[in-house]
Amino acid sequence: MSFDIFLVCLDHGEVATFPRALVEQAFAPFIETRESNSWKLCDSLADVWIKGADDITGFGVSRPPGDLQEPHPFWRALLDVMQRTQTVLHWPSVGPKPHAVVANESVIAHMPPDMIRILGRPKVVTKPEEFWQRIGESGA
Repeated sequence: MSFDIFLVCLDHGEVATFPRALVEQAFAPFIETRESNSWKLCDSLADVWIKGADDITGFGVSRPPGDLQEPHPFWRALLDVMQRTQTVLHWPSVGPKPHAVVANESVIAHMPPDMIRILGRPKVVTKPEEFWQRIGESGA
């Protein structure tokens, strides 16, 4: 079974965009192979699914790197992207809410009410190791 995470950019309750170049630059050191809409990450089974040439609404990651002892550099890069964009990271779970995190608390005000109702009010992450901690707390 695969676990997936999704990053989405929001502005005043609507899906918005940010430059794809931010993600390209952040992830470049550990992209093993590239296809037009996906990247395979080094030292993991992770695939990044990304569409759009210049501006993107977000991306998904199948099987994100999961070493809790020494986080994969993906998590630092993801945090950097999130700190520079108005984005929410969310994932599927049937466990306790929230099933989402933000790097900037101000982003929560841009989430549609239905998204908050479904995912719960996101927690704020400030360190790479907090991603898996929050995912684990949700029962995913």
